[in-house]
Amino acid sequence: MSGPKVVRIVTREEIISLCEGHLARLDATIAEWTRIGRRNDCISDADIATVQARRETLRKLLAADRFVDLQKQVPLEISFLRDDLQIRLEKVVAEAANARTAQRRQGDAAQALLSALKRAGKAIEPELERALHGVAAGRSDSSAMVEGFKLLSAAPEANADARYALAQSLKDGEDRMTFAAWLSAQPKPRADPALKRLESRLVELGVVAGPDACAPFEAQLRAAIGEAGDARRNLLLDSLGLDLGRTLAEARKRAVLLDELRLVFAELEQAGSSALEVLSAKHKTATSLTALTALLDQAQRTVSREREKHGAQSRRAAVLKSLSELGYEVTEGLETAWVEQGRVVLRKTAQPGYGVEIAGDLEVARVQMRAVAFTDGGAGPDSARDKDAETLWCGDVATLQAQLGEDGGGLVIERALPVGATPLKRLVDTGRARRDQSREGPPRQTRTLR
Repeated sequence: MSGPKVVRIVTREEIISLCEGHLARLDATIAEWTRIGRRNDCISDADIATVQARRETLRKLLAADRFVDLQKQVPLEISFLRDDLQIRLEKVVAEAANARTAQRRQGDAAQALLSALKRAGKAIEPELERALHGVAAGRSDSSAMVEGFKLLSAAPEANADARYALAQSLKDGEDRMTFAAWLSAQPKPRADPALKRLESRLVELGVVAGPDACAPFEAQLRAAIGEAGDARRNLLLDSLGLDLGRTLAEARKRAVLLDELRLVFAELEQAGSSALEVLSAKHKTATSLTALTALLDQAQRTVSREREKHGAQSRRAAVLKSLSELGYEVTEGLETAWVEQGRVVLRKTAQPGYGVEIAGDLEVARVQMRAVAFTDGGAGPDSARDKDAETLWCGDVATLQAQLGEDGGGLVIERALPVGATPLKRLVDTGRARRDQSREGPPRQTRTLR
């Protein structure tokens, strides 16, 4: 198959650029994994060192020209880090939710202790009373609880009967009730799955969106719990559950969008894109999910355009360099002409009257290559010479394919016609006489082909 060909070209430079983009995405993932992990105290220095070591191993794949391995393994590492962070955060949420439940129960116990002290007629010092009210409101203060129980269990000294009862309680073999025993003897609140689910969602919202997002829901939860009537309380909790569920779902979607946006921005920065500044400015004002989705789509399209543009430049340069080494005339400005006109024609120095035409948009990595003949309008076609030219062009394509492969790129022939399947394309060379004349004078820089 030595006739016209449609080929797909990939260069070493664009493969390296693509791999660098993968590594930039990985670096952004590691930075976010570290930031969130440290903020929630769920990763250690040893964890970070392990991740950095894996990252360096992947970087060495690029240095070793193991491009395919890198492109396979980096996305897997990014996926692993995302899953790993999610598992760690789920554990953080579960522990924090359990702590909230324990704190709420301690608050109930503090309120029960205050009521018991008042029923017993105990004189409570103002400082202790404030502390117990603080525990009832959600603050943790075990010393206040212990002091309150000591006051409750202390025997009154007002009369002999009381002193006798105290003496009886101190007899050998009779244990006095401890604070833990008293606490366990108190009526236990009925298990409320809805309340526990709300507390778990509040903790998750704080992890995903920050504490500021939780503040209004915390106030609503305290108000609902404080309601005396069960019907009213349950109604408020149901309403809060719906609002909190919607907010949490939106926060999760926002987190996913922001995470992917960070990776795309990292690629743009690695590519040195001038569009990054504009997109970053839009990012500051994009608050809704719709705006973030549109921004992410624009950023992804920008990355694709940058990759295509860089790839096309490297493909043009690689093809022209290789053809020049094969004896084709490559003049200054030929690459620019290729961009502007969508095609170039190169003359084969060792084969007067013949050359090659390359046509197509290299931004999609595919071009058509074919041998061509030049004519000044005189003699007609020479089919034997044309066939020889096509056969020699076939050898040049094989050499071009090998050169690109040695550099780490590649040339894949997607479609080809056999020699003689179509007449050789003939181009009128209106500059031939001028070129012959120029051999006796200063060398010319350009030719005119049509």
